[in-house]
Amino acid sequence: MDSKTIASLLCTCVLASACSINSTPESKTASCQLPSDLSTLTGSYSSENIGINSNGKHLGDSKLSITVDADGVFSGERSWSSERHSGHSKNGAITKGDTEKIIGVINPKNCQIGIAEFGESGHYNGQLLFDGSIDLILVQSGDKPVVMRNRYQKN
Repeated sequence: MDSKTIASLLCTCVLASACSINSTPESKTASCQLPSDLSTLTGSYSSENIGINSNGKHLGDSKLSITVDADGVFSGERSWSSERHSGHSKNGAITKGDTEKIIGVINPKNCQIGIAEFGESGHYNGQLLFDGSIDLILVQSGDKPVVMRNRYQKN
């Protein structure tokens, strides 16, 4: 074998073993615990807003209000506010708070959540956690980029 083949095999072995270094029997079989009726996830949630935007670091509060159907498809609104930091509205104006209309879906096989905003390039990826909270990461590229993390708790 040449050195490139050996290096490739070593990398493959390292990557394959890294996935199971800290795994437990439970983590290999458990994916998530969704409620039997996904519409029970309908409601209002709140979170601390932590991230950065084109104006700098951003700390504040966020609210999530969603209506979820039996298939895990949902629509609603996400709002944010901050007394200390600013962001941008959909039209680009600097503001201390805003509300975005959203749509999303929950994958019942692994509790992954995907959300898109209306009128903006932002998209959220996240997960429904065992305690019923929702972890989300927002990534919005462009002239006024935003990267934000939230852990929403149901009110």
